[in-house]
Amino acid sequence: MAAVAERFAELDGRFLALALVLQLAVLALRALAWRGVLVAAYPEKRIPVVGVGCAYAAGVAVNAFVPARGGEAAKVALVRSQLPGSSVATIASSLSVVLALDMLLGAALMTTLWSLGRAPAFPSPPSVDTLPLVVGVVVVVAVTAGLLAVARITETVRRFLVAAARGFSVLRSPWRYAFTVLPFQLSAWACRIAVVYLVLHAFRFDAGIGTAVVLVVFTGVSTAVPVPGGAGTQQVLAVYALQGVASTAGAISFSVGMQLGVTAMNTAVGLLATMLMFGTMRPLRTVKAAKAPSASEPHSI
Repeated sequence: MAAVAERFAELDGRFLALALVLQLAVLALRALAWRGVLVAAYPEKRIPVVGVGCAYAAGVAVNAFVPARGGEAAKVALVRSQLPGSSVATIASSLSVVLALDMLLGAALMTTLWSLGRAPAFPSPPSVDTLPLVVGVVVVVAVTAGLLAVARITETVRRFLVAAARGFSVLRSPWRYAFTVLPFQLSAWACRIAVVYLVLHAFRFDAGIGTAVVLVVFTGVSTAVPVPGGAGTQQVLAVYALQGVASTAGAISFSVGMQLGVTAMNTAVGLLATMLMFGTMRPLRTVKAAKAPSASEPHSI
């Protein structure tokens, strides 16, 4: 504990201040990326920039306290409350467009770093002899499941699928996607990497961009674990990612400090955003309003 306390006492505040500013930029940029997807899904509606930004920030705050990214449901519900006649399926699928790119970018970055020898060693992939068998089993199971699903599709399911497909509308227009979604999401990733890089140097670790990228990807993976905010999992992965850069105590100090700082920032911004959405400056009233179901909105798939 003494070593951990000493680490926090030696933090460089200049790096931390800049990291907090960039964390705000991350929230704003990702909200803009999601709004770009929503605009393509609902071209006939006015998609409020501030409204989507507030909903996104509120959902990120919830993710810190609800396991397995439960805040995504809050984002969907809050955006739907601002778009009369919208569909839960459409809004949810629009959000999945953003999340899918996150997974692709994370996988691409990790693969690149691994191939360059700048990432921790991963388990060996399946051997060539077993890989065709694994792929064959997966294909057979997927085809069988698809045929069974088609055979049992009802009118409700069809309407759900049509609504969900609407959320992917931006993908049918590559140029639109390239100008209204991709730049914001790539910029958000750059800011996330910069945040981790700055915090590493605030802890006085001699780490490069590659280490920051690994930590960003690992942080994203940890949020899928059914523990609020990926607590514990983030620390284990940080020790693994920082091997050779920091001691176990140093890696844990860094991970705990960064998680607490980012969580505090996201929670404060999320609470302010929710108060703005519900038109009150009373936090308790805001929480009650957020929990209350909307009686004025008709049910829509």
